[in-house]
Amino acid sequence: MTWKATFDKGVACFKHGDLEQALAHMNQAAELESSNFIIYDSRAAVHEKLGNIKAALRDSKRVIDLAPDRWQGYARPARLFNLLGKYGSAIKMADHALSHLRPEDGQRRAPLVELREKAVIAQAAAEKERLSQVAQTSYLLGKLPVETLVEIFTVLIDEDHTWAVKLSHVCGHWRRILINTSSAWQTLVLSSKHPLRKAKLWKQRAKNRIAHISVTMSQLDRTTVFAELQDLSWDDLSSLGISGQSFVELHHMLSDISLPYKFSNLDELTLFNCTSPDQLSCCLSGSKWKLRTLRLMGTIHMMDEWWQWIQQLKELHLNGPVTRFSMLVFAANPSLERVVLNGTGIGHDRNDDVTPTSMDNLKSIECRGVTDLYRLLRAISAPSITRFCVDAFTIPNETLLHVASRPSLVELHITNCSLSASTLTTLLSSTPNLETLQINSIHAVVNEMFQFLTPKTVDSLHHLPCRALKHVDVSRCSDLTTSSAYAFVKTRAQYASEPVESAEKCAVVVSLKVDGCPNIEPDMLPWFRSKVAQFSCIYITKKDFKKSRGRLL
Repeated sequence: MTWKATFDKGVACFKHGDLEQALAHMNQAAELESSNFIIYDSRAAVHEKLGNIKAALRDSKRVIDLAPDRWQGYARPARLFNLLGKYGSAIKMADHALSHLRPEDGQRRAPLVELREKAVIAQAAAEKERLSQVAQTSYLLGKLPVETLVEIFTVLIDEDHTWAVKLSHVCGHWRRILINTSSAWQTLVLSSKHPLRKAKLWKQRAKNRIAHISVTMSQLDRTTVFAELQDLSWDDLSSLGISGQSFVELHHMLSDISLPYKFSNLDELTLFNCTSPDQLSCCLSGSKWKLRTLRLMGTIHMMDEWWQWIQQLKELHLNGPVTRFSMLVFAANPSLERVVLNGTGIGHDRNDDVTPTSMDNLKSIECRGVTDLYRLLRAISAPSITRFCVDAFTIPNETLLHVASRPSLVELHITNCSLSASTLTTLLSSTPNLETLQINSIHAVVNEMFQFLTPKTVDSLHHLPCRALKHVDVSRCSDLTTSSAYAFVKTRAQYASEPVESAEKCAVVVSLKVDGCPNIEPDMLPWFRSKVAQFSCIYITKKDFKKSRGRLL
């Protein structure tokens, strides 16, 4: 029997509603003639009637492959995809069918357009329902009370004030909350980018209660912006970052409107480019300030009279060359806890031979790139110091011992300095509570240091040097040998395992960093990693490698 005869039987069965028999005849016809699109189109119609949607789609694809120019091949899958809820595919197939209509098939256009519109409407409804489900199941923050969201936002904004703007751009709900939360806008940074407009907006959102102001705008903008800030609630201002000249201008403006002492409630003051210390003295004079943190940046010329009014400092930061350092800052601020110096030199005080001032509350001294520092260090005594950091300067060994050789010391960081092994071992012998030791970029010191820290025998752990030591960093000490580091880790582990009272127990080495130490043998790295929880050995960084390669070329 020919495929045509079998096909005709199938068509007859389909017309009489005998779908199973019609499908059997269509399958037999397809086996006899596999390249006729009419057979597959008819069998697709049978599958559609039987509810075999996927089988109908397979036959429809076969029709398109055999007769891609016929609109009928696209019309059926458009309808089938619509039934499956795949509205995007249905719209695509309907578009193909409309594009392949011939002029004589004009009456078919309306049903196809209607099919496409139904798919578009159904797709929009499905997307709306999906978004509704997402909002109900995924957007958990949307279910939180506004007060809880405000608390979350406050935590982020306290870490970084720029989060106020970032969060307000997430969605309309968050934006409305933030705009109505005045505490989110208490940090005002006035740069050269639209400072006046920003000042007005932040005042409005913070309800005039600005707590932190940073001013870096140009001189042309200062007059109008400061005038805009006149009606701020200055009693709420806790920190101010500003240039010396801008500070003088702002002070004079407030004095003109009978607010001369509103800065006296500041907790933190950052001044940079203080070119006129006499003018600055006029601004500082008056009632006693409540400053806890003072940062001076740029060229610094300290005046003795400043400390008549600033006597409650907890932190002092100097960043830049100091043409004159006033030692009275220590006598006037006995509560000082932290001193940070970043600069090129400490200028001469009128009296270098001062009696050391006892700073019982001073806990941390950090010095980076400072010369002539010994004048400062010899002028103070810090019996309770816990952290001492020095970087890139020459300091007499006796001065280093004078400052850092304290039982209270917990952290010691020495980088790129002139230091002898005997001075370091003497210092370590007097710091039993030392937990963190960093010796970087210093030659001919660390091997003797490790030998000192790992005596083969001790009468008792009470006499073990630095028995509380947990973190050691000896990066870029090029002469460090594997044997010294190995003996240190091994011996400390043995001492730490001894059963003794907790007061005398040796601490376990938690971290060891030996980056930039070329003599550390690679074969020993697995052993170090098995014994030390946090071990780092980077022989050379990509940046250093590129530099060395460039020099060779």
